[in-house]
Amino acid sequence: MTSTNMDSVNKSVAAFKQLDIDDRLAALALIYQEVASAVPANALQASPQVSGLVAKIQKLSQQRQVDALRDLLPATRNDQNETTLDPNPSKALTELISGGNTVPTSEYGSMPTESKLAFWYQIAQKLGNGVVGIPSDYHPSAQVTELLSSLKSLDTDQKVSFLTQAL
Repeated sequence: MTSTNMDSVNKSVAAFKQLDIDDRLAALALIYQEVASAVPANALQASPQVSGLVAKIQKLSQQRQVDALRDLLPATRNDQNETTLDPNPSKALTELISGGNTVPTSEYGSMPTESKLAFWYQIAQKLGNGVVGIPSDYHPSAQVTELLSSLKSLDTDQKVSFLTQAL
């Protein structure tokens, strides 16, 4: 890629990282919907770790799915011992005691970039069918619309580069 192309990708990554978490989730879903047909099926084959994490997300209630995805998106290797729990303290305590309905951010944070791409690809494929979808009355913010517009000028390799850096 030329430096001009990388500059566009870098600016898009910076814009993405400045979005609030819900706008980032929506932007990811919309980006994956757009590029899904251009990505070869074998390019994003999921490892057992990815499939297991997707399955954990699917077992949660819709609100918990949203909360877990909010927690996972910014997860890095530094989030090693964190676990997403229900925001209600009494439910969170029950989850800690029973070990159920929890999603360890360390599992996602320790994944290689390719696995993170596959994870979000699988999540995007299941939106509205096993994973909570984007609400039908959702309207992207001006910042999300601007980001999506800037990504339209990028080719598929550049979009993948964007996703790699954004995740």
